[in-house]
Amino acid sequence: MRIRLSVVGVALAATMIVLAGVDGRHQTGVFLAIAAVASALYSVAAWTVLRSAEAARNGLWFCLALAAVCRVPLVVAEPTISDDIYRYVWDGRVQRFGHNPYLSPPADPALAGFHTPVTRLTNHPELPTIYPPAAQWFFRGVTAIHESVLALKLAFVVCDALIVLLLLRWLSRAGQSPWRVLVYWWNPLVMIEVAGSGHVDALGALLLLLSFLALSERKTLLAALSLVASVEVKFLPIVLVPMFWRRIRVRDAVVALLFALALAVPFLSGLLHPPIGSLPTYLAKWRFNGPAFALVEHVFRSRWLVALPVAAGLAVAARLRIDNLSPSTWAWPMAAALLLMPAVYPWYLVWITPYLGALETLPLLIWTQTALLTYAVWHVSAEGGGWHLPWWVPAVEFGGAAAAALWVVFLRIRRPEGRDVPGRGA
Repeated sequence: MRIRLSVVGVALAATMIVLAGVDGRHQTGVFLAIAAVASALYSVAAWTVLRSAEAARNGLWFCLALAAVCRVPLVVAEPTISDDIYRYVWDGRVQRFGHNPYLSPPADPALAGFHTPVTRLTNHPELPTIYPPAAQWFFRGVTAIHESVLALKLAFVVCDALIVLLLLRWLSRAGQSPWRVLVYWWNPLVMIEVAGSGHVDALGALLLLLSFLALSERKTLLAALSLVASVEVKFLPIVLVPMFWRRIRVRDAVVALLFALALAVPFLSGLLHPPIGSLPTYLAKWRFNGPAFALVEHVFRSRWLVALPVAAGLAVAARLRIDNLSPSTWAWPMAAALLLMPAVYPWYLVWITPYLGALETLPLLIWTQTALLTYAVWHVSAEGGGWHLPWWVPAVEFGGAAAAALWVVFLRIRRPEGRDVPGRGA
């Protein structure tokens, strides 16, 4: 297994290094072709790892180093398929000059003197920030050290590497093969969205994984604090709250809520102006790659439909409240919320990637690869078709995950005891 993985790993690293030199916005076809090769190699590696119970770490550090090396050109390359990181730079910069990013859109004429060549690339400059308070503190901290895209990317890659360390800790405690950490570390989507585009979701995923690990070790206060911190990076993990029912003390919950308030208070501009910035605009207008939401919205015209993803995630989390925590139980509530969101961008899936080392989550693992097809939107946009996806993209993206789900159900029916099922118990 180790020799096969080393060969596949070298090929995957070479593929990602080539991908780093491709402008995905203007060379979309080439980008998607190379990404498809990377996904195919990754699929072979993930299948190999999940079928093995290898416990020895000989060769593992070489495989970990391969993925670290191929992140380097992604980090130093300019982001092309997403420009969110320029907003992060602006949010950090404007805070250091005493302005509230929830009230200070980049296009504000009064703030023109605060711009740099980098912050002038900020997307949707007419809108204030959408990122919650914990993300804002992070932006401010990193840009205070060095105000650049590179500094933020490096910070997110550090978060990425810390996720690997936490996963190795959990795998060791759970008696699982340490090689399963490659299911996360070698995931092309993670490499592209964290090292390549520099998305803050890596920070949120790290905090959430810390919460999971702390809860599994019955460090309940740390678990509660980490959860609220992750929610204040992005709101997605709020659907996991039912997983904490009767697992943490009331005192822990109170302290965590006070911590959440402490993070938010410096950004308050009055009781009627919580730090949510352009979130209402996003919920009302942003529609992309959300076929399930689009169908429901077509039938039921209501502004309250934006609460549907949260309701679905909470419902799944409440149903999955079981005695023994496992990573897969944390993936499904977030996946349910994502499936019903009005906009589903590939980097949103970074949140679920640390929890995909089991058969039960194979459909989600497939989804993390097929979601990269949504970058075909750049070709459509360049051809004058607007910000819309070709019909075949969601068909392949969600169809691939659905086919994997049917296959998992078939295996469960055929082998109800779980014998010879790859990845069981991870």
